[in-house]
Amino acid sequence: MKRRHVLALAGLPALGGCASTPHAPVENPLGWAGVGNTTGGARAIPEHIFDVHDRAGLDAALRLGDKPKIIRVHRFINLCPAGPETFMEPGFSFDAFDRAFDPATWGRDDPKGALEDARKHSARRHAEVAQVRLPSNTTLIGVAPGAGFDRGGFLLDKVSNIVIRDLRFSDAYDYFPEWQPRDNGHGEWNSEYDNVSLRGADRVWVDHCHFDDGQRPDRLEPIRLGQRVQHHDGLLDITNGSDLVTVSWCRFQAHDKTMLIGSSDSRTTDEGLLRVTLHHNHFHACKERTPRVRYGRVHVVSNLFSADRAEDFGYSLGVGIHSRLYSEHNRWELPPSVTADKLIRRLKGEAFFDQGSRLNGQQVDILAAWAAAHPAEPLTVDVGWRPDEFYDAAALRPAQPDELPGQIRNGVGPRRA
Repeated sequence: MKRRHVLALAGLPALGGCASTPHAPVENPLGWAGVGNTTGGARAIPEHIFDVHDRAGLDAALRLGDKPKIIRVHRFINLCPAGPETFMEPGFSFDAFDRAFDPATWGRDDPKGALEDARKHSARRHAEVAQVRLPSNTTLIGVAPGAGFDRGGFLLDKVSNIVIRDLRFSDAYDYFPEWQPRDNGHGEWNSEYDNVSLRGADRVWVDHCHFDDGQRPDRLEPIRLGQRVQHHDGLLDITNGSDLVTVSWCRFQAHDKTMLIGSSDSRTTDEGLLRVTLHHNHFHACKERTPRVRYGRVHVVSNLFSADRAEDFGYSLGVGIHSRLYSEHNRWELPPSVTADKLIRRLKGEAFFDQGSRLNGQQVDILAAWAAAHPAEPLTVDVGWRPDEFYDAAALRPAQPDELPGQIRNGVGPRRA
């Protein structure tokens, strides 16, 4: 079968496809994933193009391993319909756990012993079902209205050449979150699962997708051990030396810690990696980490950040240790109480560049606003790189700046929804 026909079957444009509007499909990604020649499963033979309607069909397609494949998703698939009791180890209960590790009696030491071991075993059993490992050389694409995945997440672990398009990823819910009694000084519940997680993955393009927490947002969870339980982690995290990634035309909806780029301050091996482009995405009511960056050369261009309430916004761009964050032509639409200095947060980083951005329609100098509000925490504009040196960054800048917010709102998310 000719490659042109394979691309058509995948829901991808044929060679020479038109890109006449800002959100039209393109065969190859722009930004860092384009530098990596990210093609996903474009070389799949006809027998390796799968139409998937349920979890069983997905699992069958993934058994092909790293051979080029195209997985066409037709429905909104529940990855883990079973409840926590299905995975719970004998002898474990949430009430018993809370009684055992109440800080008033246990203190601030990490949990240990039979109950903590049972929680870990329960969590591993749940992960075996709720976490789907996506192999290399894969295109995963939605081809019907509402196509996507619920109650689980996708892990891209040490894989390469992945394209994910036109899908909804919802409610990656961790039944057995970890209690960390010293986190933030008062203890926090921390979950393991992201809707999509890249760990040591390279050449990845995530395009026209929607990410949310579904019908079980953490704000509705109960208080346990003095803190609200967290069952969700990130919506899309890019860590452990992942590289050559583009995230484009996606909507991220109503989440707290949305996107982490870079694992930890101590992971110095990430230096030179974590090259990521974010363009034409909409982050709505996402409180922070959109993204939070360590080490990486990250280009954040022509995105929209919005919130209806001040309490739904903490900061957008996290300037972490050794980060080289290049921001331009982004738009913020926020309550009047959110000032320009709050658009970024310094998290041990030293450099940040921005140009052409606007807050509520007005040109804004983010770095000057930060300097005025934080004179003891200076940032330099010298991030040590320019996107134009590596790819066609001009193609990502708005030709009509006044129309950018509307173009993003109208263009983000799955195109078959």
